[in-house]
Amino acid sequence: MRRASHAETHCSVARAIDVVGDPWTMLVVREAFFGTTRFEAFQRALDIPRATLSSRLDLLVERGVLERRPDAHRADRSTYHLTGKGRDLRPVLVTLMQWGDRWGGLDEPPVVLEEEGTGRRIQPVLVDADTGVPLAELPVRAVRRIRPTTPPAPG
Repeated sequence: MRRASHAETHCSVARAIDVVGDPWTMLVVREAFFGTTRFEAFQRALDIPRATLSSRLDLLVERGVLERRPDAHRADRSTYHLTGKGRDLRPVLVTLMQWGDRWGGLDEPPVVLEEEGTGRRIQPVLVDADTGVPLAELPVRAVRRIRPTTPPAPG
């Protein structure tokens, strides 16, 4: 059963979920961040049915998160690469990972983040761009903005 689309919904969260809200979709994106590019490697890493993987890769390409390129080694195959839109999902994945590390019930995190080159373990936080204060330390509220309206047609 196909989910209803939120493409016309006036909500950023709903529109984002429309693109990456399926659990398999985010796991495919996670693997792309790990450097996976080939269909067989995605399937092996995720233990995902071929038809499910194929549909998720097609969706991610259609939505501009991944780019399909010809495989340099096999003309009958493609590889998949994150686009700028896909790379912009990194903070989303890191935040989901941190939440899962805290609340997922594992004794130790299965993945740690290290600074490339130095190997220094890092602990990313979301901060306010203007002040540098971590979001967790700010008293923040979400404020709904008035939905834009279309002026009535001349009549």
